[in-house]
Amino acid sequence: MDTAHILLIVVHATAAALSFITGLIIFLRLPAPGAKGWFNTYATCIWVAVIALTAVVIVDWPRLDIPRRIAYPILVALGIYLLWRTERARRALRIRTDGWVKAFLGHIGFVLISLFDGFCIVLAIDLHSPVWVVIAAAVFGVVVGVLAIRARTNRETELESKETPS
Repeated sequence: MDTAHILLIVVHATAAALSFITGLIIFLRLPAPGAKGWFNTYATCIWVAVIALTAVVIVDWPRLDIPRRIAYPILVALGIYLLWRTERARRALRIRTDGWVKAFLGHIGFVLISLFDGFCIVLAIDLHSPVWVVIAAAVFGVVVGVLAIRARTNRETELESKETPS
C-alpha cells in the first residue's frame, strides 16, 4: 500500500466516524438549540468521507481485482446517495415546513444506519469473520436503526400534537 492510499483511508474513516457521532447527537437532540451548528459539522464530515472514498477508488483502481472493481463503484454510488440524503436533511432543517422533523430524522437516520452497517461490515471483514457474521451484523444494524428512527419520529409526533391546540 502506498502513502496516498493510507492517508485517504484514514481521512475517510475519521470523517465517517465523526459524521456518525455528530449525526447521532443531532438525531437524539433535535430540535435543540445549536442543531444547525452540529448539522454543519455532520454534513461536512459526510462530504469529506465520500470524497476521500472516491479518491481511494481512483487511486487504487489500477490494482483492483474484478470483484473490487464491481463493489467499489457501488460503494461510491451509495456515498453519493448519502450526500443526497444529507442535503435533503439540510433543506428540511432550513425550510421547516409541516412534517419537517420527521423528514429530517428519516434522512439522518438512513445515513446513520448506512454508516453503522459500513463500520460493522468492515470490522467483520477485517476480523476474517464468516460471511454469515457479516450479513448478521448488517441486518442487525438495519433492524435496530429502523426501530430507533420509528421510536424517535413517534416521540416527535407526540410532542408536536401536544403543542398544537385542538
